[in-house]
Order: sequence, then C-alpha cells, then structure tokens
Amino acid sequence: MKRLVLIFCVVFFSGCASVTKDLARTLRYADGSQVGVKNIEFKQLQTRKKGEACTWNLFFFLPVIGDGSIITAADQGNINNVELVGETGLWYFPFNKDCTIVYGH
Repeated sequence: MKRLVLIFCVVFFSGCASVTKDLARTLRYADGSQVGVKNIEFKQLQTRKKGEACTWNLFFFLPVIGDGSIITAADQGNINNVELVGETGLWYFPFNKDCTIVYGH
C-alpha cells in the first residue's frame, strides 16, 4: 500500500506542464470574429486594460475552482467595454488551467 501511494505521489508531482491554448491563436473581437496573428499589434494591447479569469479543472471537464467567464475577467480588469477576448490554457496532469483574457476600456 505504501508503495502504491509513493508511486501515485511521484507521478502526480512530476507531471509535465504543456500549453494547450495560445493567446495569439485564440484572440478574437468581441463579436466573435477572428483577429488573426497578422493583425495583432501586441504593443497596442499593452496600452489597453486587461482582465483575466481562470478555472482549474480535473481531467479537463470536472471544475475544481474558479470562474473563467468573460464577465468575471472584465470585472477583474475594471473594463466596461470589452473589445478583444482570448483564451490561454495549461495542462499539468491531472489538472488543467483555462483562462479567459479580455482587453478593452
């Protein structure tokens, strides 16, 4: 039994982290149309307000903690007019973190 617990702990704490969603590929306008990597001006994004809301899930579909909604992200960034919405993600076995990122004024 101790050996089984030890194996589980080693696997759990030595997992590999990998990016599952990239902001540059998921960024879209508030109406849902794609921005496209060629049209993104990252220097201009730095001048806008940014809000982020994240959710941690177990095995991609069982929510554990957090609220990754657009409204929560806009509220966190004190944004009244959302212009751009994007997502980032990170997988770290057995958990994943999905974040919604909004830009606006």
